[in-house]
Amino acid sequence: MLRTRGLLGLLSIGALLATAPSNCGGPQRPPRLDPLRLYSIGDSITTGFDSWFIGNNDAVSWANGFHGFWEDLFGIPDIDSFNQRITASYGSSGRANVMAAANGARWDDALGQALGVAGEAPTLVTVLLGGNDVCRDEIADLPTDAEIQSHVRTTLSYLHSQLPAGATVQVAGIPDIKLLHDVGLAEKGLLGIDCTAIWATTALGFPCGSMLSPDNTEADRLYVQSRNFAYNDIIEAEVERIHRLTRRVYFHFTDAESVAFTGDDISSIDCFHPSADGQALIAEVGWSDGPFGP
Repeated sequence: MLRTRGLLGLLSIGALLATAPSNCGGPQRPPRLDPLRLYSIGDSITTGFDSWFIGNNDAVSWANGFHGFWEDLFGIPDIDSFNQRITASYGSSGRANVMAAANGARWDDALGQALGVAGEAPTLVTVLLGGNDVCRDEIADLPTDAEIQSHVRTTLSYLHSQLPAGATVQVAGIPDIKLLHDVGLAEKGLLGIDCTAIWATTALGFPCGSMLSPDNTEADRLYVQSRNFAYNDIIEAEVERIHRLTRRVYFHFTDAESVAFTGDDISSIDCFHPSADGQALIAEVGWSDGPFGP
């Protein structure tokens, strides 16, 4: 029953937003809050999976990464993450840095991750999801447009209802997964093994069979790319929609689809996740495009 009431509440929020006036000439948004309290929603890109060492690398996360004495001692790259840039620009007083991201998360996991904001009162929420919606075991498993739209709308509505007035939600699009594939064709991964040989283990559970399976044709990969781009169109439209309908929270979309990854930006461990250089690139593009960048 608690779950049912929660969903009904979210539907009510969505209905209110859908019928809200455009606010043209109406109340202005409150002043934008400084991004001192950072909260990230995402998947293995945000956890820094395989970006430096095997597994998660929190210090090398584009959103929540950090760099201090121990990271410097062990040669862990300094990627100048959102977290670091906030401290550099706004100071360390009152800071919070919360990672809710989880490996393998999809857009249908976004609301579950967003629930944590109620106890954290973040002033900046970053969202980077969708790679695992594009990356399924089979092409037939790709979600529909309606499914993606529903998860995005529900999550953004919940954030709107729970965040402090003046907070910011920055939502990034899905990187171009086919570009990562195309770049990786000439690269090598762990132990100098060709990326194509690593991807061939899709039959053993390697992620993203929908794009990386050796059984796929180029036409198959182009189709998956078209779904990648269509999901981004939906995400962008939903972010713009809720930003128009509310004057309480700031919503901002960042295009990650056109980020120009190169071979150095792909993990040398699995030829799939962003490397430390790739994490730094995402941080730079996202911060520069966002409301707190130059």
